Amino acid sequence: MSRNINKSNKSITKAICYSLLFVSTLMIFFIAEIIRSALATYELSSMFVSFCAGFILFVPLVALVLHPLAFNRNKADVPFYFSAFVTNLGLVVVVQIVCFLIWMTDAVAIYSIYVDQTSFLAKAFNITAKNRTDFSEQFYWANLLLAWFFALLSLVIGILPCLVARVKNVGVVSNFVSAFSFAKTHKLNIAVYALLLSLSVVMPLLYGKYLFLIMFPIVLSLVFFKIVKEYLLFNSQ
Repeated sequence: MSRNINKSNKSITKAICYSLLFVSTLMIFFIAEIIRSALATYELSSMFVSFCAGFILFVPLVALVLHPLAFNRNKADVPFYFSAFVTNLGLVVVVQIVCFLIWMTDAVAIYSIYVDQTSFLAKAFNITAKNRTDFSEQFYWANLLLAWFFALLSLVIGILPCLVARVKNVGVVSNFVSAFSFAKTHKLNIAVYALLLSLSVVMPLLYGKYLFLIMFPIVLSLVFFKIVKEYLLFNSQ
């Protein structure tokens, strides 16, 4: 009887987690479409890639909905340090939002100076540049590289500290130290996971927008579960 109840609870947890993941994905998609439409109105469509890169910074927040499912999946009997988890979550949220705002501000300046000096943004912020060379292609590739870096940042100072806080209560600073220690030990894996995450966000939004609704949650789930499994093994050593 208790086994059936436990199995039922796990099924409910799985349904709730995946539903929240899809809702979060849908929210990002709708925000992206609103921004895409607004940029097109002002003839700034080539700047959309910057926003796609910026969206990756919110991956740690979306990954939170997978925490209950991840530990059930791995059948790990680990305590839940709620206060430490919330403290780290708050810090991660602040850092990620600040990084997003800083990048958006810099993206406006870079786009206006090096890509389109006659754009609406350049006029609005009174930005002028003597260099009239078009760096549109370089701007595009720089944003793709930055998307990978943001994904790396989201994993190392976003998802991992929350995961450490979820598993063991060693303090905010020590949680980040543990996260960096794990990332250093598994640097190649983390780099590959960051690449997969960045591609699952940027490419679908740019070239197959509805594909984002499928690719992003699948890739995020696979990457998150893989990291949880590797970290639990790392923590047990």
